[in-house]
Amino acid sequence: MSEDGLAALQVLIDRSVRTATPAVADSVAYPERQMTAAELVDFVRQARMIAMATVGPTGQPHIAPVHAELDGTTLRLVVYENTVRRQDIVKNPRVGFTTWKDGAVAILYGRAREVAGSLAEARPGRSGRKRRVVTLLVRLTRVYAMRAPGA
Repeated sequence: MSEDGLAALQVLIDRSVRTATPAVADSVAYPERQMTAAELVDFVRQARMIAMATVGPTGQPHIAPVHAELDGTTLRLVVYENTVRRQDIVKNPRVGFTTWKDGAVAILYGRAREVAGSLAEARPGRSGRKRRVVTLLVRLTRVYAMRAPGA
């Protein structure tokens, strides 16, 4: 990741912490445990799966695991073309993500959009049928990232 990307991510982390609600500030957004941008990038890179949350047109929440790559204040991921997540972001682009390990946690919020022309072939599913994926880019709007106790 570029130095500019890391700097932009650090600005977002710092702004998120400054504007956190009291409950968030008291549980995940406080200086002694706050990850730096570089630590967050490494944490997300090491995460095998990240939980992605979307909201359907009737307000029904949906959560599913994804693999994602963090680049500055943008999260990049692919989803199958026929997923609920893809349908949800058409109506409501607001999304959330979380991952955790050994007491460390990252909570990310943003706005997702599908990359035009990104439809691509993917490996077949269990049924053997062909599948396709699309790329999503998420512009992060809030980030809370806490180191594990004693780290």
